[in-house]
Amino acid sequence: MNPGGVSTPSPTEGSRPSFGRVLRIAGGVYHVDDSNSVIRATLRGRVKRTDSRIVSVGDLVELEPVGDEMRIVRVGPRRSALARHGVSKRREQVIVANVDQVAVVVSVTAPDPDFLMVDRLLALAALSEIEAFLVVNKTDLAPVGGSGPARGSGGGDAAGSGLRQYAALGVETMWTSAESAEGLEALAARLEGRVTVLSGQSGVGKSSLLNALVPGLDLRVGQISARRGRGRHTTVASALYRYPPGGYVADTPGLQYLALWDLDPARLQRGFVEIAAVGEGCRFADCRHRVEPDCAVIAAVERGTIARRRRESYLRLLDEAEKT
Repeated sequence: MNPGGVSTPSPTEGSRPSFGRVLRIAGGVYHVDDSNSVIRATLRGRVKRTDSRIVSVGDLVELEPVGDEMRIVRVGPRRSALARHGVSKRREQVIVANVDQVAVVVSVTAPDPDFLMVDRLLALAALSEIEAFLVVNKTDLAPVGGSGPARGSGGGDAAGSGLRQYAALGVETMWTSAESAEGLEALAARLEGRVTVLSGQSGVGKSSLLNALVPGLDLRVGQISARRGRGRHTTVASALYRYPPGGYVADTPGLQYLALWDLDPARLQRGFVEIAAVGEGCRFADCRHRVEPDCAVIAAVERGTIARRRRESYLRLLDEAEKT
């Protein structure tokens, strides 16, 4: 069966309820995997009125037959959720629910790494208590000895140096190419048996990686804008796909906007492991690492033991958190 294919059983009154995971939502129709097939379902009106959450991709739901269709009658508790502020409304937008791990995807070049986005995604995963790792894609565009980062090493340029900083912080880093298949075997093993979200800026090759890992998936792949040097959106909504060795993989829209949801300024530094560790040595327990006297984090930045760019990412998120 095509990983995104849908079958529509013919439910009858009196049939037993079934349970499944929401894979995709389109036009008010919920595509739910009940482990045997993918079922089209609608949302029961009572659930809309009584459940304050919006059903999201990744949610575990209970289905019951009503006439000749299946309806979602109950939504299970979420053990985790990757969420952000909605762009137009001050409310939570769940990207994917019940996530085991987040693969933060960047490309060596075309487009160049957006380190602020990487920092935000890693912080979001950490604050959501979801495991995260870094996937550096398009290594085929960075020949060893060229101007770009060397495969597997991060090279010697500014982008490569920035990417190496994450490995130094203990972030697992995988180097891949959907074109040459470099690193795909290791990435495939990392995904097996888990619910994994691939997330990152547009154009880094998330859909291409999934096409290479899941036979027959055939997700649409976009091109990089020559004028802006940024990827064009091809994935317009989050979607989960069965991963043949076991588990699920999620393709998410390329993120140009990511404001963290319900962010407590006092907790933010937990999303920056090196700032949290060094911050224990600050003079004040509630130090925000801006201009406070005897701030251990500021001193570490001046010594070069904390990257200046990482503190800047932290401060930008802190400003946003204090304004919400």
